[in-house]
Amino acid sequence: MINPVFEKNLELVHSGMKCLNDKPLTCMTGTAFGAVLDGMTVAQFIADPVEGGKAAIRTIKRLEEEAGPIHSFNFAPNAMNMAVSITFSWNSRVLIPGIDIPDDSVWQVKEQQLIDRDAYDEIMATGYNEFIQTQIFPRIIDQEYLAKYMRINAEHQPEFDAIFADWGIPVFRGAPGARVPFEPLCGMRSMLQFYKDCYKIPDKIKAVSDFVFAELTAQAEVALAAYNNPIVIGNWVGGWRTASALVNQTIFDELVWPYMKAAAEQLIRYGKIAVMHLDSEWNRDIERFGELPQGMAILNTDAMTDLPRARQLLPNMPLMGDVSPALLATGSPQQVADYVKRLIDSCGPAGMFICPGCDTPINARFENMAAMLKATNEWS
Repeated sequence: MINPVFEKNLELVHSGMKCLNDKPLTCMTGTAFGAVLDGMTVAQFIADPVEGGKAAIRTIKRLEEEAGPIHSFNFAPNAMNMAVSITFSWNSRVLIPGIDIPDDSVWQVKEQQLIDRDAYDEIMATGYNEFIQTQIFPRIIDQEYLAKYMRINAEHQPEFDAIFADWGIPVFRGAPGARVPFEPLCGMRSMLQFYKDCYKIPDKIKAVSDFVFAELTAQAEVALAAYNNPIVIGNWVGGWRTASALVNQTIFDELVWPYMKAAAEQLIRYGKIAVMHLDSEWNRDIERFGELPQGMAILNTDAMTDLPRARQLLPNMPLMGDVSPALLATGSPQQVADYVKRLIDSCGPAGMFICPGCDTPINARFENMAAMLKATNEWS
């Protein structure tokens, strides 16, 4: 039986998605900061994601007690090792705190060229997943380490789902979904070389992107059809190296937006919210998101995109963001509260989910996180 608090929060979320709410909504994201504030090192958080996730939850519950209700989670504490998760996202080696880098360092993607141009043809000949499993993963992550943490995640994720069901908070990210091929291809080719390829061999990049996306969307179709977790209400459609500030208009129009839009529409067909997770600056192309079905897609920005302008251009699009990590780490509680109030005043409360931009930094101050939530809950 679903917790009545969950039903109330879910109603608030869907009201916000339709821009029908008259008060802004709180949204939390991030895990490592909570574990650090609970006394763990980043290395301990990575090595024991189950205890790390529970430590994060303890911190966030203390925040809620001090600052008022949390209506939703964007990225919630879970049982997945973050180094493993990012390895899957980027097809790149991740430097692991406590193993490759100091205990209190943040995990880091190691930028390196893992494939040459000939690999695009090999991917289309052998299949994307087959290529990744045989040619990439063995080179970027210890296979025993990978297997260990995949097993831990499978065993303990239901425990975290039960925590959020009991807590009564819906989670935006976690449903199956396809990725924009640009991102994983760029990760294993390296940013510099892949960007060059987009200019020098655009037809090849288009062909391999179509091939990879067809495979990823077919997998997601099967997974979405079988997915029945009521706590998780959507998934990210991510944009990192695909941002308007990083690619020219032609590349965006041909190698980014068609796949981003199709991935979002696939989630929406299955009743899941498409969280357009937009790192970096997207001002040039922000109007394109108006092509997505209203009420089922939300812009999740990281303080580099002009949200008041986005609100003017997309009056019916819900917004999630965008309190900057720097402000949460180094600002004062009053500065955080003032920023939140200005943001709500400039964008309006309708469809406004106040949330840390992208992620909460590991050095976020407890009092600043509380100020963000309290300013949102008390806005009038």
